[in-house]
Amino acid sequence: MSLSRWPSEVPRIAARDASGHKGTFGRVLVVGGCSQSPVVMVGGPALAALGALRAGCGLAELAMPQSILVAGLTIAPSAVGHAIELDAHGTPTVRALRGLEDRAALAEVVVCGPGLGDRGASIVRSVIATAPRLVLDADALNALASDQDLCTALRARTNGTTVLTPHVGEARRLARACGLTELATAAELAGALGAVVVLKSHETSIADGAHAWSVRAGTSALATGGSGDVLAGIIAGLWAPRSECPVFDLARQAVCLHGLASVRWSAEHGHAGMLAQELAASVPGELERWRLGGAPAIR
Repeated sequence: MSLSRWPSEVPRIAARDASGHKGTFGRVLVVGGCSQSPVVMVGGPALAALGALRAGCGLAELAMPQSILVAGLTIAPSAVGHAIELDAHGTPTVRALRGLEDRAALAEVVVCGPGLGDRGASIVRSVIATAPRLVLDADALNALASDQDLCTALRARTNGTTVLTPHVGEARRLARACGLTELATAAELAGALGAVVVLKSHETSIADGAHAWSVRAGTSALATGGSGDVLAGIIAGLWAPRSECPVFDLARQAVCLHGLASVRWSAEHGHAGMLAQELAASVPGELERWRLGGAPAIR
């Protein structure tokens, strides 16, 4: 689909309330990060927080393992930090999970999964149970794929309150867990899991069980670590102001905005070398241009 056409097929993002405050634009809680040697992952949750802030949420919070929280806040210093206490085995303590549930219940949207590692099933279970609106990404999806009880809990959530953002490999693992073929479509996954699915690839597919849509959004500059984390944050940032936009359309808006930001960056720098932080930084300008009705002229 032509880049000059696809935004016209998606509902325009609502104008920002000129008299609003931080509370007006909502709170996003990002849960992720892994501090267990030999793999330490800090950037994913911080980049998701940046994506949420750049998409306009009022407040972003980072919940990360205590030992790496400061590193995450260094990447996203505008966020508020909450330390996750781990036991000797690297899993969250009961106290940490209770605190996380409290924080999740207070947020408008929770993003869970970026950089979470393979010991985060209890965290995923907690946010599925308590988050009013939920974006599951990265390792949270891998946790789902390996635990049928988590899939059952996900299906029990209210319709229209969950978005899953798998890349192709994660989608294959989810499909196997649902008894589908590895080449299951976004629509099939959405039907099996009761969620909106944003299946990321060179052509991104979005489905909610009743509707399906796909688009070639953005440039090959998006093929870099962290760009998916930024997308998860953008979805949350657009969702946080208690938008009345159906979540299927909101996910389409986020994918378009993510793609437009990469197009703008590539117009200035080329198709390689973009950092995820730079992608996030390109979001506000494209968001404002789209709100004002400007058509993207760059392909």
